[in-house]
Amino acid sequence: MDSELIRNLVGRYCDAVLRADAEAFGDCWSADAVWSMPGRDPIRGRDAAVAVFRRTRSAYRLCVQEILNGVIDGEKAQWQVREVQWRADGTGSELIGAYHDRVGTGDDGVCRFRQRRFVLYYRGAIALPGRVYEP
Repeated sequence: MDSELIRNLVGRYCDAVLRADAEAFGDCWSADAVWSMPGRDPIRGRDAAVAVFRRTRSAYRLCVQEILNGVIDGEKAQWQVREVQWRADGTGSELIGAYHDRVGTGDDGVCRFRQRRFVLYYRGAIALPGRVYEP
């Protein structure tokens, strides 16, 4: 698998999260993908992933993911990520963790997640006193 296709997929995912774009988010997943996060059952299928994204992302005015480091090995990849979240109630939080991915391309040649597992290393409140400019 071309590493640049995988990096582009991760960039598309981060952009969809930033813009709260459920359609773009859904296009990052294969139809039968599995998305795993701490504290919840695996989410199976693109439609279910989009439904969870819509509910979860709606709690935030802004959510920015920074990819800190990544390793790609064929169709597997691992990314360290920091996520800063501005909640609708004015509070802020930060996550630090890692994504463990399996990717593939469909008949259309687009690289998508087949599996995406998030491992949480840190979660906490963060002061975000500045002004939010929503995308």
